[in-house]
Amino acid sequence: MTVRTAPETPNRSNAVNRRLWGFFAALVATVFPVFAMASNPFQTGATGLSADTLAMLTPLAGIAIMAVGLLALFGRIHWMWLVGSIVGIVLLFGSDQIVTWIRGLFGV
Repeated sequence: MTVRTAPETPNRSNAVNRRLWGFFAALVATVFPVFAMASNPFQTGATGLSADTLAMLTPLAGIAIMAVGLLALFGRIHWMWLVGSIVGIVLLFGSDQIVTWIRGLFGV
């Protein structure tokens, strides 16, 4: 003899499954904090790409400053273009240090 039970509705079953998975994820995150603070898998690639881009752009920035300086020297462009170029390159290449400095100011 088999006993029949009322079938559960799919919505209730899905809600219970979501709650169980949420509870399980919270449990794993509290028991194993290493999983909760795992590093981003793209962090290594992004750091490598940033370093490679910096290595390629460094000589180009020097050439650009020389070209803009010569153009300003011969009166083809205003001297503020040279100043703006230098400030832009300083901000571009020093962005990591500037962000670290500002975060240190605000204690973040």
